[in-house]
Amino acid sequence: MENLACPPSFNTLERKAWEFAVAAHGEQRRKYHNEPYVKHLERVAQTVMVYGGTTGMVMAALLHDVLEDTPVTESEMLVFLEEACAGSIVKPAEVLEMVEELTDQFTKQQAPGYNRKRRKQMEVERQAHISARAQTIKLADIIDNTRDILEHDFSFAKVYIPEIVALLEVLKKAEPFKLYLLACYEVQKALLALEERRERPSWEAPEA
Repeated sequence: MENLACPPSFNTLERKAWEFAVAAHGEQRRKYHNEPYVKHLERVAQTVMVYGGTTGMVMAALLHDVLEDTPVTESEMLVFLEEACAGSIVKPAEVLEMVEELTDQFTKQQAPGYNRKRRKQMEVERQAHISARAQTIKLADIIDNTRDILEHDFSFAKVYIPEIVALLEVLKKAEPFKLYLLACYEVQKALLALEERRERPSWEAPEA
């Protein structure tokens, strides 16, 4: 595994979550520039931190893709969190709950009878009811993903960005509101870029 360094801005508990995420994601890389997957998690967590997130929220941000993208189970994550948070004010069950809220429930495997459009609609309906803390982390995730996809994959952006527009409509419980405004700005900027390139050759559509 590549030799990675934990960002110095993370405290002791956040560092433990970072180490767990690094081990869980293993050799996974970001799709477009082949960087270790943990770099995305770091950016999401650091955005949460900058906008006033608690240690528990930063930990959840670092762990937010573990259940969805690795073999780690909820029970295994809870065991880790209970050990990591022992003696602290951070409640392991609350961190796990945020990670669960941020884990897609309507994937191809879990909802095989539905196409992508319907699955995303179901996710929007579900995420309208997740906690304000989880919505805050989701906004940070949207910001990083939108920037990445806009820069590296216009063909996918053509589908992804409108999906995120719909999702933003239901994430208004997130705090602070200026983070919501930043997410809206990034998505609107992406929409403008798509509009400017509308007349260019057709892009390959993503798998339904």
